[in-house]
Amino acid sequence: MKKLVVLFSIMLISITISAQKERVFEKSAEVGYALGVGDIRSSVFNAAFNYDFRLSKLATVGAGTGIGITDGEYEKYLIPLYARFKLNFTEKKISPYFLMNVGYTFSPGTKMGEGYGVSYAAYFGSDFNIFKGYGLYFQTGFLYQKHDVFNDLDYNEYLNKFLRGWDIRIGFRF
Repeated sequence: MKKLVVLFSIMLISITISAQKERVFEKSAEVGYALGVGDIRSSVFNAAFNYDFRLSKLATVGAGTGIGITDGEYEKYLIPLYARFKLNFTEKKISPYFLMNVGYTFSPGTKMGEGYGVSYAAYFGSDFNIFKGYGLYFQTGFLYQKHDVFNDLDYNEYLNKFLRGWDIRIGFRF
């Protein structure tokens, strides 16, 4: 874990050092569906709004929030808050990228710490630039979502204490 933090820090510092002179804020709106997998599953339709700061031509950091509607097995509505890091691989009109979201999910129906919790999501996607500063994007990845239903269960692996889902999203960047 320490090696991963050091590697991530070095990568972020090098991107910041080579950052473009003109820094830009970008907004995006997206909709998607996370199909729950595993023995204990929960599928979610979600809509989100993201606000990103461009570190360089290929990297952004930002934050996002949204609302999710689950299949009703645990709580019905979710409110995720997350930090995000996006790294594009090219500057072309069609640009593949890697995106990492880390955050916390609340449920209006439960007290904090009694429902959903920490979430992690890693995505691969592609930006389709339409005009300067505007574009569509498509991403797919895997989502891990902590839930208190696992607190009393004895699992050997850490990631087995998370709800898991294959997540697909389509968005508009402006």
